[in-house]
Amino acid sequence: MSRIYVALDLETTGLDSEKDTIIELGALRFRDGEILEKFSQVVNPGRRIPPNIQQLTGISQAEADAAPPLSQVASAFRKFVGDAPVVGHNVGFDIGFMRTHDLYNFNPLLDTFELALITLPGLPSYKLGRVAEHLDVSLENAHRAYDDAEATMRIFERMRAKLLDTPHKTIEQIANMAQRVDWPLGMVFEDVLREQAIRWAQGVRPKVARTALDEGALFRREPPLEPVEHPEPLDVDALAALLEPGGPFDSYFEHYEHRQPQVAMLRTVADAFNRGRHLLIEAGTGTGKSIAYLIPALAWAVQTGQRVVVSSNTINLQDQLFNKDLPDLHHILPFDFKATVMKGRSNYLCPRRLNKMLQRGDLTPVEVSVLARILLWLPTTETGDVSDLTLVNAQERAVWQRVCSDSHSCSANRCGVEAAQPCYFYKARNQAEAAHLIIANHALLLADIATEGGVLPAYNHLIVDEAHHLEEAATKALTASLDHESFVSQLRELAPLGGAQQAVGLLSDVVTAVRKAGVPNDKADALSDFSRRLVSAIPGLDMQMDEYIDTLDRFLMQHFGRKYDNSTYDLRLRITKSVRVQPAWVDVEIVWDNLSYTLANFIKDLERLISKLKDLSNYRIPNHEDLVADLETALEDITQAFEIGNEITLTPDENAIYWVRRSKFNGSLTLNRAPLHVGGIIEENIFRAKDTVVLTSATLRTAKSFDYMRNRLNAFDVEELALDSPFDYKTSALVYLPTDMPEPNQPAYQGKVEEAIVQLSLATQGRLMALFTSYAQLLRTADAIRALLEDAGVTLFVQGRGGSRQQILSAFRQTEKAVIMGTRSFWEGVDVQGDSLSALIITKLPFSVPTDPIISARSETFDNSFYQFSVPEAILNLRQGFGRLIRSTSDRGIAVLLDKRLVSKRYGRLFLESLPDVTFYKAPLGNMPDIAHRWLAGEDLPNPPRRSYRNGPPEPPPEPPGWWGG
Repeated sequence: MSRIYVALDLETTGLDSEKDTIIELGALRFRDGEILEKFSQVVNPGRRIPPNIQQLTGISQAEADAAPPLSQVASAFRKFVGDAPVVGHNVGFDIGFMRTHDLYNFNPLLDTFELALITLPGLPSYKLGRVAEHLDVSLENAHRAYDDAEATMRIFERMRAKLLDTPHKTIEQIANMAQRVDWPLGMVFEDVLREQAIRWAQGVRPKVARTALDEGALFRREPPLEPVEHPEPLDVDALAALLEPGGPFDSYFEHYEHRQPQVAMLRTVADAFNRGRHLLIEAGTGTGKSIAYLIPALAWAVQTGQRVVVSSNTINLQDQLFNKDLPDLHHILPFDFKATVMKGRSNYLCPRRLNKMLQRGDLTPVEVSVLARILLWLPTTETGDVSDLTLVNAQERAVWQRVCSDSHSCSANRCGVEAAQPCYFYKARNQAEAAHLIIANHALLLADIATEGGVLPAYNHLIVDEAHHLEEAATKALTASLDHESFVSQLRELAPLGGAQQAVGLLSDVVTAVRKAGVPNDKADALSDFSRRLVSAIPGLDMQMDEYIDTLDRFLMQHFGRKYDNSTYDLRLRITKSVRVQPAWVDVEIVWDNLSYTLANFIKDLERLISKLKDLSNYRIPNHEDLVADLETALEDITQAFEIGNEITLTPDENAIYWVRRSKFNGSLTLNRAPLHVGGIIEENIFRAKDTVVLTSATLRTAKSFDYMRNRLNAFDVEELALDSPFDYKTSALVYLPTDMPEPNQPAYQGKVEEAIVQLSLATQGRLMALFTSYAQLLRTADAIRALLEDAGVTLFVQGRGGSRQQILSAFRQTEKAVIMGTRSFWEGVDVQGDSLSALIITKLPFSVPTDPIISARSETFDNSFYQFSVPEAILNLRQGFGRLIRSTSDRGIAVLLDKRLVSKRYGRLFLESLPDVTFYKAPLGNMPDIAHRWLAGEDLPNPPRRSYRNGPPEPPPEPPGWWGG
């Protein structure tokens, strides 16, 4: 007989199981989709229910006040649940409250959120309502406990049915993995496996899904793009004519707007391709820069047979280019072309590495969960791209790193499209070799440089969009890290931490393979001796690394004092000469000396083992090439760990930045090394190495000059072009400067920020975006104003609460009266056109955090770091944030800048002059709602008169000489 389960859900006054309490219990006992018993009870919380919770659940204060307290219903609820397996959606949330209120019987917990991640890959959201909608499960009264519990039961049964139709071999493989670990969902797969066997005996067979890896067409090799011997230069006039009135673009687009800046940019880019020159192009919002560079890039690639790479920083722009702009160009351009998206290696699954991990006997519950996800997804994927999966935390992403394509172990011979187990990365690379245009991102572009062309096919023509992020992307690509967990994971690849008695792991595989190949005993024994030495050293290495991390952690505790335990954010300590001379650092050095000695000997023994294994290449050792490559990968990883630890502790490189980060979540430490300067690397590997490079963005200039960007990127022998936006900012954008705002460091400032957001949102009926520089301030503000906005019928969307960035942006667009609040990722790449966004608040000037290790180190390279580095960076960020307001020629909006330093400090004028030619208005904060209403309605504004700072503002004190220098 099938198992009986209990599906349950709780409604609560908030999210904190220690501070908040239960207001409704809902549960049902079921078997095979049949409801056996029901439990539904509103509970008196003995406190006020927040208005947003009343609105969300439909449970009024009066209804809760009339209900019995939890103490009167707890016993009945515990008895109802009994010892049955508990099914819940994100069940850990419910169990947290059940533990607090002594309602939990230590039942097995089956999370339908996790099960949905496994059985339904690729959903945009895994909230209960979205999963129910996808599975055609009715949920009319969402956020009522019993209704949510019944919906949870229904989706659980639908997912079980899906598993029953999954090939028996796949279910068996997952069930076998689950038997070796404490993974609650293993129960579901065991039940499905048993039921499949019963069905098989009855003559019912599971549906057979196709297996992507068995389809030769999936990995068919495409012929590469071949250069033309004597290509003709581009006809610049003919390309520009495509954009003229009456031309192909005018005919294709119903509301086509001819934009002269777009034509100018197209001509400049085409000319650069013809002459083999490099460009810096700042193209204001609305220029249409992507079309302006795509047309000449595609024409050049088709005409010459020389591929062009286009790199962006954000996924949004990649999606726009590939899913919108290129399909349009396919219809419009008078020639055919091939384009593809290329991502970094780690985005692609390697079936060979997957099979290797599946054979391990020491998997963890997290590893089993992710592997189950991959096994059920594998038959349906054509790309092997991790973006089709949802990995919810760092632990799950670490599992993916064990099965994705890897530059060390995934060679063309082992993983290419003609290999026995072809790798999805090489499929993507083969498509890129055949394409005229490759869309990449900055991370991939820089990774390709770091691996000396090991990722992208060879190319000599490059367009970098969102180029203001190129320095940051280069820094990230060249940053190396060391943490205990990753180090232990590297050791576990070689052998278990328990010691030599456990014959599993790469070192054991090497010895076994050599013995099987009949290698002479003296050679096999010598190799086996090195393997035993390495295996026996691993537990000691683990303990010594643990001691080193603990000693470093104690140093941080002493350094940070009370902040060590009370910090609400990750702690970062830059390791400098002044840190290394502190008395307590001696303890770190002593422990590292011991560890480094052991680690150096381990590396030498591993090098000797690899050398001896290579010497046996004439013998038919199974998977000889794979074993050597895997050992070399381990050697490189462990050597890098040694180098980072040694440089941070004892022998720093003067051209590197070092810091230690302590996680606010689990207290783990990460040691980091980044380059101090990346301009030289960009100059050598991009400007000097390529025929044509175009760097473009809406924000490349500060003080109307490209000098700052030139100095950061070593872009010296590069031509420049600045194109203003075609938008009429003077009549479409009002910048309001409150004259009575406190300085950001004054106590009254926060209250004024809250007042400004509430008053402006009421005046504009929502339609407002507020940008913050601090996530902590954002949350404080959200908590303070939420009830006020909700009372006025305005919905508040907050970054990090209620979904991903894209999900809350989508909800904001679809909600008539709404406010959205975000931090850094919202300052750019957000495009909300029309009436959905009519007001923008920027709470504070977006200066970088001065204590950030990279910012701190680079600041020290300037004579006047504030004016030469901090201000230019903040100006670029402000221009990006302001760019969220006006996104089309018909948009009209108001931006309120709440940082008084714009008018009280001499550098404030520099920020204001960096904005487009907008209308400025200075008045007290209390005048703002009326002015906003008048501006958006197109009415005349009262005094003070509208004016632009370009029309003769009062002169501030002179700036320090040479302050824009680099």
